[in-house]
Amino acid sequence: MKINNFSAGPSKIPQTVLDQLGKDIIGYKDLGYSVLELSHRSQEFDEILQDTKKNLVNILNIPKNFDVIFLQGGATFQNTFIAANKPSLFDNIIFLLTGTWGKKTYEDFQKYSGKKISKISLSDQKLEDLIEEVNIHKSEYLYLASNETIEGIQLKNFNNFNKKLIIDMSSDICSYKFDWDNISFIYAGAQKNLGIPGVTICILENDFIEENNLTSYLNAKNHINKNSAFNTPPTFSIYVMLNILNWINENGGIEKIEANSISKANKIYRLIDENLEKLIPLAPKDLRSTSNIVFDFKDKSKTEQFLKQSSENGFLGLNGHRSIGGVRISNYNSISQEMVSNLLEFIQKFLSSY
Repeated sequence: MKINNFSAGPSKIPQTVLDQLGKDIIGYKDLGYSVLELSHRSQEFDEILQDTKKNLVNILNIPKNFDVIFLQGGATFQNTFIAANKPSLFDNIIFLLTGTWGKKTYEDFQKYSGKKISKISLSDQKLEDLIEEVNIHKSEYLYLASNETIEGIQLKNFNNFNKKLIIDMSSDICSYKFDWDNISFIYAGAQKNLGIPGVTICILENDFIEENNLTSYLNAKNHINKNSAFNTPPTFSIYVMLNILNWINENGGIEKIEANSISKANKIYRLIDENLEKLIPLAPKDLRSTSNIVFDFKDKSKTEQFLKQSSENGFLGLNGHRSIGGVRISNYNSISQEMVSNLLEFIQKFLSSY
């Protein structure tokens, strides 16, 4: 049985990347030992680090006035890392909360600062009204999660906001192009579109960090000055990311990736919208994510049946998050058109069965 892995993360790795990793785990280049054994101080790993950074800069068109560092601790660590390195944010930021992960970040910021921090939460308002509400706020900075994996809500048009942006892009980084005009800090865990858990990408303006007396690992300047090798970095996770970035380049770059992502998502949403007598889309139409498509069955008994049958037929990772239930299709970069077509055929057959 062919397996189609739609897991929300850690997510599917392209087969060609897996093949290369398999070879390099046995023996890296002509060194006679595994890539897993590379010293983080070796010339070979330094080349990996520099190539990874260079590829990321080129794919995302990162401006020269930004630093790029690779850290551990996942995206959740950034809740503390950013707050600690720029405490002036506490009185000068508003949070736009569109889902679970943004709310968790807000709670951590509040706890760290000990202050009441401004926020706007998504309710029933339209996207343009939400943007207007944010823009009239007096704060200089805005935090948002570009894609909420649980609720299937996405914000891509960053230029709609008149503030400097701090963005959690963990689940949609490298899936579309965007302008850097009003961006100050982007961070993302790698385990959705850029590989495996263990490494977090941080892209920040050169002047973002404030002078501080933080402990060594928490001080961002140490990581910037040591080019992500202040301590032992997650060497293999970074190497996997390099291979994923190479795969993006080999498959038409971010323009092709974006077009493919939109095409796949449109097919899925079309099937949902054509079957509204049986299905319930869970995200507002003007905020629908191309990365995570969430829906449920009107007849709740069918949800469990569908998830059981889909798993038995090789479609894995379709369970909605435990907090909301339903079905979640994660449409990350590595998900092929063929996988989506196979899944849609299965869903249509299931819908036709009752």
